[in-house]
Amino acid sequence: MRQLKVRYITPDDSKKFIEWINNTPANLYDAEVLKYPTLKVVCSYGENGPVAFLPFQRVLMLESLAVNQEAAVIETAQAFRDLVKAAELDASGTQCKEMYFICKDENVLRVAQGHGFERIEFPVVRMRL
Repeated sequence: MRQLKVRYITPDDSKKFIEWINNTPANLYDAEVLKYPTLKVVCSYGENGPVAFLPFQRVLMLESLAVNQEAAVIETAQAFRDLVKAAELDASGTQCKEMYFICKDENVLRVAQGHGFERIEFPVVRMRL
């Protein structure tokens, strides 16, 4: 089997990309991503043309929350809200249109959902580079 090659999408690929992205089952495609300023689409192709496309975008990943265990719950909720605002400021400076926060503490999740985060019920995978 010959190795496939990778390149950025070309204008000639656009129609095929839109058709495939809309018709690939269970890909969780979000059409809003096409409007994001950091969007890039790559194409894996072989001798007979494109095999697959993958859109990607820059996001801001919020890391582990570190909380003073002696602080009042209302204080930690306010602190989280303020820290998220700071992260939003950073995201706007880098044209990120989405922020992610991986968390398993139900109390923190409730606060996050009360401040604009939506719970995602899909598995998340990570690759360390």
